[in-house]
Amino acid sequence: MTQVQQGGASGAGLPGAIEIPLKFPLQAGAQRIDKLTLRRGKRADMKAAAKHSADDAEQEDFLFARLTGLTLEDIDALDLADSKTLQDTFRRMVGD
Repeated sequence: MTQVQQGGASGAGLPGAIEIPLKFPLQAGAQRIDKLTLRRGKRADMKAAAKHSADDAEQEDFLFARLTGLTLEDIDALDLADSKTLQDTFRRMVGD
């Protein structure tokens, strides 16, 4: 699995972080993931995503992995319903 490095602490307990319950939990090795914690993004996160890839979808995956602490493989394994919830929550968080 490719672990995306996250600057600083995990999102849990950070001001403005949002917990997202998963309708379809992930199995990451022996760990069951039934909720995500989406921390607030910084400009550095956007810059890192832009350096990761020129492709918009790959940038989004990288950014979501970085903001949730998941791996890119975990992001790929999200059910489409949970992926849409993550996208919608992120957009509300940044005001789009």
